[in-house]
Amino acid sequence: MKLTIFKRLTFGYAAILLLVVFLVLYVTLKLNQLNGLSREIATVHVNRLTLTEHFLDKLFSQVSFEKKYLISGDSDFLKKFWDIQHQIIEDIRKLEALPNIEENKDLFNQIQTDYGQFLLLFRTEIEALQKNPGYPRLKFQQQKDNLVDQINQRLKQMIHISRLQRDEKINISSQISARVLQVTTITAALAILLGLLVSFYNTRGINRSIVRLQKMTREIAKGKFEKIDHITSPPEIKELSDDFNLMCERLRELDAMKKDFISHVSHTLRTPLTAMKEASRMLMEGTYADVPSKQNELLAITQKECERLIDSVNRILDLSRMEAKMMDYHLKQGLLFPVIQQTVLKLAPIAQGKKIDLELRPSPDLPAVKMDEERIAQVMENLIGNALKFSDAGGKVIIAASLKNQGQHWIEVCVADRGCGIPRENMGKIFDRFQRIDGGRKTPLGTGLGLSIAKHIIADHGGKIWVRSKPGQGSSFYFSLPVP
Repeated sequence: MKLTIFKRLTFGYAAILLLVVFLVLYVTLKLNQLNGLSREIATVHVNRLTLTEHFLDKLFSQVSFEKKYLISGDSDFLKKFWDIQHQIIEDIRKLEALPNIEENKDLFNQIQTDYGQFLLLFRTEIEALQKNPGYPRLKFQQQKDNLVDQINQRLKQMIHISRLQRDEKINISSQISARVLQVTTITAALAILLGLLVSFYNTRGINRSIVRLQKMTREIAKGKFEKIDHITSPPEIKELSDDFNLMCERLRELDAMKKDFISHVSHTLRTPLTAMKEASRMLMEGTYADVPSKQNELLAITQKECERLIDSVNRILDLSRMEAKMMDYHLKQGLLFPVIQQTVLKLAPIAQGKKIDLELRPSPDLPAVKMDEERIAQVMENLIGNALKFSDAGGKVIIAASLKNQGQHWIEVCVADRGCGIPRENMGKIFDRFQRIDGGRKTPLGTGLGLSIAKHIIADHGGKIWVRSKPGQGSSFYFSLPVP
């Protein structure tokens, strides 16, 4: 029985997957073992070495202050001696908490005993000094030196043992790493070889279709987004050809979007740049050197066009960040109505200038929602601004907010106008970027980014945005936000 391409790939990749699973399990096991060894080296052997060496350094420092005190009688040296004693006791406590082999335990117990005798002998010597300055100092010194030498030798022996243990663990880790590398190399080579065999076996059976797809791909690279004809091949290849045709359609749409973007950049960015260039040229040439008011006008034009340019660039950057899921939102609990009200007040002068009635119909007692007030205000400003733009003088724009219950509480906001409406064929792409709808009126079309940005903002807040419209009867844009 002849295997289909799907079955060939399934069996071949199943074998590869088994190799990969074996490799993952093996490497995971060995990595856990290495991790345990590394943790033991870092937390036990290295700490023991560090604490033991620290103990040794502090011991000699303490002996130094002991001798200085006995010679000078300065109480500061005595205070330093007891301070170091506290540090050494702390090191002993930490060393005692670490796991030890029997040999280290014996040495450690002997060190503690010798150190206790050293301290006791020093206290006895201090009492003898205070009672009789002519006490047998050399006798005491000889006993202390013997104790210090014993402690020193045992500490060095502990350091030597700890280093041997550490080196042994490092050697074991190196051996495990070498084995892991060897097994990984062999398994990877087998997986690659098996993958090559599966690829060759399947490629030979579908070479003609692939060559045809390759030819059409080159045509696409030249900018010819033509669909491929029906391919009489196994179902997998037919599905591939269907996906290829879908890709061609999408590329055609992206090409049109690219042209819209170039048109947007050339129009939206070139105009303010040209205005700033001309204003700067006139200022530099001193065209209105004797008319300060005209110079101020040129500066005002430059500033206005700069702000316009920055706003356009920021819109593009915001949309890019939103599409990449990298937009930062400052979400907090707040009331939606004040945000809507502030936006209405902000745009009221524009409505008055166009003689459009701007009516706010909020529902009382709306609950708080979790939102970024600045971004929601941006959505409201865009929706209301569009409604004003596409409304005739004497028209009306209504902003309403209400609480909806659809299994969960939502606040629904509506911005409705009585303008030209949206053609039916454009309803599905009204929220796409660089989509600007021509309603058959002499109205500035804008950048085509506002509704796309609004869609991303509402979606990132966990809400939905949609539109209802009929040509010649106006449009109603809705968005909803969930109530926590």
